[in-house]
Amino acid sequence: MQPLCPAYILHSRPFQDDKLLLQLLMPEQGRVSAIIRKRQGKQRFALQPFQLFTVALTGRSSLKTIRTLDELAPASRFSGKFLFSALYLNELICRLWPDDMAAEQLFNHYQQSLAGLNLAQQQPTQLEPCLREFEFALLGELGLPVDWQHDAAGMALTADLQYYWQAEQGFVVWPGGWSGAALLAIGQQNWQHADSLLVAKQLSRLLLKPLLGDKPLQSRALFTTAL
Repeated sequence: MQPLCPAYILHSRPFQDDKLLLQLLMPEQGRVSAIIRKRQGKQRFALQPFQLFTVALTGRSSLKTIRTLDELAPASRFSGKFLFSALYLNELICRLWPDDMAAEQLFNHYQQSLAGLNLAQQQPTQLEPCLREFEFALLGELGLPVDWQHDAAGMALTADLQYYWQAEQGFVVWPGGWSGAALLAIGQQNWQHADSLLVAKQLSRLLLKPLLGDKPLQSRALFTTAL
């Protein structure tokens, strides 16, 4: 009997006449492509994103088959920019996380971010911190962590100096760049600092760009079309 494992559905699309192709996020298996038959009658229920399931997978190839899938918790309900933000998290994982690479910590970060987006629907000022924290957590899990304490030369960041990011090196002193105070605040997740959110957004986009390439993010376009 196949073991049951927790999973989130990141993306789904029709596959053949009676199946769906799902992208799953699972702690031990990571991002997994799997096929499931469409459910009919009393067995039918919506395969919601942002909902925790348990699944049993079979198959030896990279494309798995879902033998059982059960709801483990209610789906998080998002709307407007909070929905677009949740879709953004899913798209980042689908685009950047390698196939079949274990994702225990990423799975935890993702769960925490969904909870953060739920909170942000009641406290909208929490939206951007939630997104930035996930982006930097994802970069760290991909082997690209940001050292918020030291520059590229190993010297401690200084609040009174200004810095810019040098690819494959880290922060370098750069007059007219980001304030050291803002960088130190981001490292402490101190989003009350006046410049921390703006600097965090600029830096995360700079770091994500070479990973994402030239293909635009569909979820990011939703923000533009909704304005």
